[in-house]
Amino acid sequence: MGTYIVRRLLGMIPMLFLITVAVFLMMHAAPGNAFDAILNPGIKDMAALKQRLIESAGLNKPLWWQYGHWITQFVQGNWGYSFTQHQPVITLIGPALRNTLLLAVMAEIMILAIGIPVGILQARNPYGRFDYVISTFSFVLFSVPYFILAIFLIYFFAIDLGIFPAQGAVGTGPGAGSFVDHVDHAFLPALAIALVSTTVYSRYTRGSMLDVSRKDYVRTAYAKGLSGSLVFRKHVLRNAMIPIVTQFGYDIGGLVGGAVILEGLFSYQGMGLLTINAVNGRDYPVIMATSLLFAVGVLIGNLVADILYAVVDPRIRYN
Repeated sequence: MGTYIVRRLLGMIPMLFLITVAVFLMMHAAPGNAFDAILNPGIKDMAALKQRLIESAGLNKPLWWQYGHWITQFVQGNWGYSFTQHQPVITLIGPALRNTLLLAVMAEIMILAIGIPVGILQARNPYGRFDYVISTFSFVLFSVPYFILAIFLIYFFAIDLGIFPAQGAVGTGPGAGSFVDHVDHAFLPALAIALVSTTVYSRYTRGSMLDVSRKDYVRTAYAKGLSGSLVFRKHVLRNAMIPIVTQFGYDIGGLVGGAVILEGLFSYQGMGLLTINAVNGRDYPVIMATSLLFAVGVLIGNLVADILYAVVDPRIRYN
């Protein structure tokens, strides 16, 4: 297993390199640049000022030189300087990544705590009233776009009941900046993510468990006189976890990348909102850094899923 993990980690290096090249080329293919958005058209000699800024940022150099300069500085720990927010990129990334990780952990806890148990209950009593009600509710909920669900949550919990804040990642009153304050602001966007994703987990859990329960080894276990609860725990549930592990690994990469639309709706200062603002402002250093972190999150999520396969299913070995 150790050799497999090291090999996978080394294999990430060329993949990340190709991803950064693709993002860099697509970013520079878009029209305009950061200075078109931040400079006031009424400034005297704006064209000369804009040219000086472009030259100071190295944007007048060939693309190969710009990429080589960026990647050289990046591996040395210098992630560049934001064109629009006038701060080091790593200073902007730190709080945004921390907020997104909190949002991701809260959402995943809700998803696992609700989705898997509901799917298990459906599989234990298939084609009953509870199964049909949950299945219908899941299909309806899954068809609702994230932003519609987010608007409803904002109206109901923030405006109507006033229980949770509607915007931001931190408050301004007493206790602002505390862990409780961060959790309070992250609850609604995390709930919006969880409500949709739990339907996926419940459907996967139900379908996988029903499929495993029809296998020959499960029937053999019952024929040997094992109790239903023992067969369920040792033979059905564990073998049905493979699709759940796959989805969990996918969620790691997706949630670290930030729920872009939701963070925009909630004005939640995470990686998604930071990336939206950077793309709108053609802030190249920020876009490159966030894109690389998103790619790292996806690759790590896939690696975690592969490792968990071996934990869940003893038949899987990475030799």
